[in-house]
Amino acid sequence: MSNKIVPDPPDTPSTLTLLECRVAHAVELLRCATATAFETADALQGPARHLAMASMHLITQAHLTLDQVLDQWPVQAEEQLPA
Repeated sequence: MSNKIVPDPPDTPSTLTLLECRVAHAVELLRCATATAFETADALQGPARHLAMASMHLITQAHLTLDQVLDQWPVQAEEQLPA
């Protein structure tokens, strides 16, 4: 029997898990930005409304892109749900 001199390192999330969390957080931020842009555009008229709606469109496109990234995210073995 040998004594272990070096303790096990603490369990830390993998780099992929941390990146996935950051992408998911960005999706939530974009969801909030979409709501803010919509409410702003709803209160405006004319060119100012068009500009706010264009901003909302760009935010929505970024949101959809990140959603697609998350949909294709590789699932690691320890993250799979039991059958």
